[in-house]
Amino acid sequence: MKIFKLLAFFVMSFLLLSCDNAKKNTPVENDSLAAIQNSMIEPMKKALPIEVDELTTLVGVEKDKDRNIINYQYDVKNTPEHTMLLPSTLDTIRQALFTAYCENTEDMQQLKTAFPDGAYYHYFIDNKEIVVVELTPADCQTKGNRQ
Repeated sequence: MKIFKLLAFFVMSFLLLSCDNAKKNTPVENDSLAAIQNSMIEPMKKALPIEVDELTTLVGVEKDKDRNIINYQYDVKNTPEHTMLLPSTLDTIRQALFTAYCENTEDMQQLKTAFPDGAYYHYFIDNKEIVVVELTPADCQTKGNRQ
């Protein structure tokens, strides 16, 4: 898997969040939080599927039913399962996601405000979940990065 294509994919995923109409850094009630979450997710759903590169396609985005987590579902093709599970591949994916998620941009601040429990990235090969990367705002703080 090419690192640059993966990084471009992650950046594109976060750019889609610019459709958000949420107010920056304001406390929200549960109903308004759900409305903000829906305003972020619905435009992305309408654009699906989104081909990231020749190997990866964003096929789903959902809010977790029980927690304030956004779930991204990616379909990976022409890649053997064992390749996805290589430590070097996992490290590359996690680091690219971590870097994008922990950026101190308005879009990422809005994402972390709307989904304070984090973002989960699910990778599937032939409808089988192979990898899940879980990130929370606390991950950014523990690594010495600003949220």
